[in-house]
Amino acid sequence: MKISDLKGAIYAGHGGVDSGAVGVDNAYESRKALELMTEATKYARSLGMTVVNNRTADVNRNIDADAKKANNEKVDFLVEIHLDSATASALGTTGFYCDGSATSKKLAQCVNDRVDDYFKDRGIKPDTSTRHGRLGILRESNAVAMLLETCFISNKADMTTFKEKKTLIAQAIIHGVLDYYGILLPQAKKKGKQWLYAKANLGIRSVAGKWDSKQAFILPQHAAIQVDHDNLKNGWFEINWQGKKGYYSASVSTYFDVKNPNTPYVCQDNLLFRAEDKWGGKPSFRLKKGQQVNVVGITSKGWLKATFGEQYGYLPNDKKYLKKK
Repeated sequence: MKISDLKGAIYAGHGGVDSGAVGVDNAYESRKALELMTEATKYARSLGMTVVNNRTADVNRNIDADAKKANNEKVDFLVEIHLDSATASALGTTGFYCDGSATSKKLAQCVNDRVDDYFKDRGIKPDTSTRHGRLGILRESNAVAMLLETCFISNKADMTTFKEKKTLIAQAIIHGVLDYYGILLPQAKKKGKQWLYAKANLGIRSVAGKWDSKQAFILPQHAAIQVDHDNLKNGWFEINWQGKKGYYSASVSTYFDVKNPNTPYVCQDNLLFRAEDKWGGKPSFRLKKGQQVNVVGITSKGWLKATFGEQYGYLPNDKKYLKKK
């Protein structure tokens, strides 16, 4: 099957008089779900997929009518987007599936495995475990269907991630659907080795080509890795970083920056970078006066977080140590 063969329903939960949950900064679930649905739809269509939506504005919706629309359109899959709500400390993403349906469970797992690269993984659960008892949109749809509680609208950290990485989260939803169907994203043919920089924290997997394999480690945002386009495994790069090894999708434009996103600094003296943002911490790497290092940001303790090749290190934010290039 090709991406262009797929037809899907990507729906936004709630709407209109039913705002759903109200969270951080008075955000309405109905509107945030619509934002993410719009991004996911735009991305899916850019890949050649046919997509139908239940609404394109913050208007009332009817679950029975929405299910009927998906059935009349004869879609292959249905994903409905929501945001969860609880206490201010609750966070993470959850995928819900139709209890008793192996296909719905698999789709929920595939989508959840992608979205949990951005939020805490709360796993997948049957719709019978919800406070509503059963989810009508999953029960009434003829197509394989799942409902995504993307993150907690009541959690400040989750909503900051949602705001900053909404496009990537939307892409993750679609990539989860493609994983369900075993469809690989088309890749431009490249050769040789290349330095890449992680666009976000990436959950590097232990088995090439399998998103549901055990997570080997987390590759931090902006981390620099060198990949080899001539030695892909099931369309994935082998990732080696700080003595750790794993695999990740070779979809460069989706997960990596080609241009270094960090700020270049120059060492003002021979310097020892620490593995933690504190004096007396373990050494990370040494650089000589005049060498360049890339700075990712500043920690809560006021230390610069820097990368050199595949290594991370910390140094006090003082011009006597580092100066912007």
